[in-house]
Amino acid sequence: MKKKTIYLFLLIVSSLLGYAQSEGNIDLENFSIMSPVQSGIYDARGWAMQDNGTWAYATNKIPFTDSRSNNARPGGLNELGQDNFISFELHKIMIDDEQYNILIKKYIDGEFEFIYLQRNWHFFNSLQFWVFKSEKLKELMPEETKFNVPYIVNLECYLTGKIRNYDKTVFTEKGLNLANYKTGVINNFQTTNTSYNDLIIRLVQDKKFGKIINDGNMFIAVYPIKSGDKEVARFKLIANYKHENLNKMQLSPDNWKNLFAENFYEVQYNIFNNFINQSLAYYIELDKATTAYDSNYQWGVLRYQMGDYIGALDAFNKAFEENPKTDDFMIYAYRGNTRSKMGQHVDAIADFDKALSLRPKRVVDYPNWIRNYFNRGVAKYYLNNGNGACEDWKKAYDLGYGSAGEYLMDFCGKKLP
Repeated sequence: MKKKTIYLFLLIVSSLLGYAQSEGNIDLENFSIMSPVQSGIYDARGWAMQDNGTWAYATNKIPFTDSRSNNARPGGLNELGQDNFISFELHKIMIDDEQYNILIKKYIDGEFEFIYLQRNWHFFNSLQFWVFKSEKLKELMPEETKFNVPYIVNLECYLTGKIRNYDKTVFTEKGLNLANYKTGVINNFQTTNTSYNDLIIRLVQDKKFGKIINDGNMFIAVYPIKSGDKEVARFKLIANYKHENLNKMQLSPDNWKNLFAENFYEVQYNIFNNFINQSLAYYIELDKATTAYDSNYQWGVLRYQMGDYIGALDAFNKAFEENPKTDDFMIYAYRGNTRSKMGQHVDAIADFDKALSLRPKRVVDYPNWIRNYFNRGVAKYYLNNGNGACEDWKKAYDLGYGSAGEYLMDFCGKKLP
């Protein structure tokens, strides 16, 4: 049987796979890690009103506004446009036991090695990020959509920042400059010796402890449009500062009519809807817990989402102390996944066994219940019980969990119809 890494599927949303714990960073201990991507936008059409009164568009880029040929622009400036993006991503992070999201915009960047001569252009990838409370997602995607009416949301950002050339950076111990070791150019890039995730976490931590001050802010304007059967969403990000008068001016309804008059991005409405709601699905309303059991259960799920498996296991165990006779299969499933993530596969199998013995009361819960067969198979595989793993994956596949088919073919040598 071919050996390769098997990733443990989450119970509810399978896109969150394999949280990576930071190693060797003492100052990050007991501090939240950043979740993997919860949702993203990777393709959009950028529109810009030209100086001749026509509209021009490009993929993942807002074109320049002049109707002349762009060939006159030096270097790679043509490729950048007024604005461009590689992806818009939403992540999650905890700050002082409050739920925050991080909006990350990755984009194509570049610079001249000889700026004044405008010679030797080099492309690289940069990103901007905005940290804001997760409740704001509800404003970005109201429960009832009013089509053909634009609106704007003030994210009231906890922190904003930019990381230039995040793929090609070197660490300078005193935090002075970043050298782009590909081009040799030094232009005040930020410093990191790990991934940009760790750098963002460090900046959040510095903000938390008052080492840095944030005066940046972000507004997101949204314009859902419906014409016949066609539904699209126009959106644009508007950088601003945390200033009361500036905020009032930006939020004024008189300003709304001009928000989309010159440029914007456009996607199918369902893409923008999913972008927000897939992240909102991870938001847990902790204040609605009515019992100690519910509170600990919810904290366990939240810690699990963030990759804090020790904290998640502790919270789930406390929930069981409050209600040891619970018949909710989901808490056993969550604890089983948590233990598997921690390498406690024997205990995980016991939890999956219990979860499978508690058949769901609602038909809608059956897909999550069936996944216990799959996840139990993963735990058995790690205990070198290949036959048991294949039996569980076959059971999951027969019950309708299609993703198990890949494992049956790759690890069990099964040929599926």
